[in-house]
Amino acid sequence: MVPDLSRRQLLGAGAAMGSAVVLGACGDDEKPAAGGGGDSAQDLGVDAITIANWGGTTADGMMRAWAEPFTKQTGVKVNQVSPVDYGKVRSQVESDKVTWDWIDAEGWFPFGNPDLVEKLDMDFIGVTEADILDDIPSSVRPDGIASYVTAYVIAYSSERDGGHPKNWQEFFDPKAIPGKRSIYNWPYGMVDIVLLGDGVPYEDLYPLDLDRAFNKLDSMRDDLMFFNTGAESQQQLVSGSADFLSPWNNRVGYLAQGGLPVAIEWTDAMLIGAYHVVIKGSKAKRATEQFIKTALEPQNQADMALYSGYAPTRKDAIDLVDEKVRPWLPTQEDNLGKSAGFLNDEWWGANLSDVSAKWTEWASS
Repeated sequence: MVPDLSRRQLLGAGAAMGSAVVLGACGDDEKPAAGGGGDSAQDLGVDAITIANWGGTTADGMMRAWAEPFTKQTGVKVNQVSPVDYGKVRSQVESDKVTWDWIDAEGWFPFGNPDLVEKLDMDFIGVTEADILDDIPSSVRPDGIASYVTAYVIAYSSERDGGHPKNWQEFFDPKAIPGKRSIYNWPYGMVDIVLLGDGVPYEDLYPLDLDRAFNKLDSMRDDLMFFNTGAESQQQLVSGSADFLSPWNNRVGYLAQGGLPVAIEWTDAMLIGAYHVVIKGSKAKRATEQFIKTALEPQNQADMALYSGYAPTRKDAIDLVDEKVRPWLPTQEDNLGKSAGFLNDEWWGANLSDVSAKWTEWASS
């Protein structure tokens, strides 16, 4: 079920991984390549579709990499709203007043809310599991297709003396490497890395041992800080107010490409997937499936990586990504090989509401 208030909803459009900063820049005349084929607006029966995303530069990237090629192919306009609000999605579906067609769905969402999303015509979209990176679990569901990948990583100043944590166990052990640790103030992904930090192997993580995780957090409260947005994680990293952080990889990659002395430790990176979904009851289902089809075309995925730092999900898109961006992507071969694995979104889909309530209670105590 949808939590009463998702963390990203609470923080607004620039609050979470969806508000990634741009890793690359293109001039106005450098438009992403339009995909081939596709139905016209007349064929699709609509003049426009509405997509909901998290706002910020990621929204701009989606419009450039996905929406512009889609409109060029079909003549169908793309309207966007932000931020994603899962409560509004449920309200629209239950009242049969659906005005959103597509949302930038966090990985847990379709697992926990199959009643809110449409079954997709996979033959029309034309993407199968064979096209998607082998490491992405449940990459093609009846009601969703993996859209991009990001990761929680260990970030640090490359100019800092005294070394940095090489894994989550060292990150959550301030006695081994002294310094302030800053984590995202939300349980999705954070509980997972805390348990890795307490010595639980990735293959034994799920179901998550919540008591063990919160006991570990309690043991190091004096050394913990929190960030509530991607921008705040960048500020803490650059200012040095936190020595080590657990932000999204694209936030750090942007700073590094801008010449700032920051770095990523890729060992134990916790991978995060997102999904293309169509809202149940959409009046533009076929057009939205065409939007998804266009967004999944390799060049358009590669362009999205350039604009956002989110990694493509298609195997044949990786080599199309700008070379300066590739080292900062979690699915780059060397980085992927060091990762812990993907968040278990099936578990999170069933448990996010309960865990978020427990996290909020703990964080405010």
